[in-house]
Amino acid sequence: MPNIREIAKRAGVGIATVSRYINDTGYVSDDAKQKIQKEIDNLNYTPNALARAIFTKESKIIGLMIPNISNPFFNQITTIIEKYSEKMGYTLFLCNTEDNKEKEAKYLEVLKSYRVEGIIALRSQCKEEYLNIQIPVVSFENHILPSIPIVASDNYNGGRMAFEHLYEKGCRNILHIKGPKAFEATERRCKGFLDGAKEKNIKVDIVEFESDFHVEMLEQNLSGIKSIEDYDGIFVFNDIAAAVVMKFLKERGIVIPNQIQIIGFDNSFIGELLHPSLTTINQPIKELGTLAVKLLIKLINKEEVDIKEYLIETELIQRETTAHRQLG
Repeated sequence: MPNIREIAKRAGVGIATVSRYINDTGYVSDDAKQKIQKEIDNLNYTPNALARAIFTKESKIIGLMIPNISNPFFNQITTIIEKYSEKMGYTLFLCNTEDNKEKEAKYLEVLKSYRVEGIIALRSQCKEEYLNIQIPVVSFENHILPSIPIVASDNYNGGRMAFEHLYEKGCRNILHIKGPKAFEATERRCKGFLDGAKEKNIKVDIVEFESDFHVEMLEQNLSGIKSIEDYDGIFVFNDIAAAVVMKFLKERGIVIPNQIQIIGFDNSFIGELLHPSLTTINQPIKELGTLAVKLLIKLINKEEVDIKEYLIETELIQRETTAHRQLG
């Protein structure tokens, strides 16, 4: 494998000159540049990115901790983050943690060894692991440390919005299918939904799912719900789980929205593909992903950033799984 020593010998220049040219860290004459580039092309040489990062202290790599790449919402926000990072001159190092604390901790060590310049942690399950890592971090949804800024949708008001919509559509016997307790976002959605119900003196039954995107596990959770057909409205903590709920109801001959109205959360692309199409609460994915990258790059550049929670407004997207019904 060719190296800078061989390039320097063939080009008739010093190793330090080749290093300055490759890393753009100092003056190199035009004549030397042409000779070096000619030998780089002849040898089909590719610089060692890790060695360059150590030398220049700039890897131009951002680590992205993603909890579940199969979940359409996280799939979409990853695409947004990747595109904006590329636009700003950075490459992504993708780590699929599967909401597993141990796996996330191992990836954190890998990212440190690769000298990434910053980390965006989506729904992190770790806290103390991020102490003293000397790498800028931005969190999405879950709190990590007081020193780390957070980007999130306004999940609490999104939950209130979901209740108000079902109530306006005539639902009075309501079920909320909530996400795992480790997910701060779905806990806030649940709190907002229940606070809205309390104001209207409506009792809401709650069932907690153990996962957000393992279909077999979701179906097992649903099988444990007694008399699900007695409900007239269901709020599901995210769209992919709502799709599983719809499938479960259809297999039992329950007509949506005539018998049960359903609302999800995220506004991932799957909602429009379902039949009937899914009413949901929109998370502004483009704004969320772009803001996370912008904050991280500011931290990388040692610019001033307010260390706080950046909440982005949610929005109701009404489709076919909710429809007006007259109360009897």
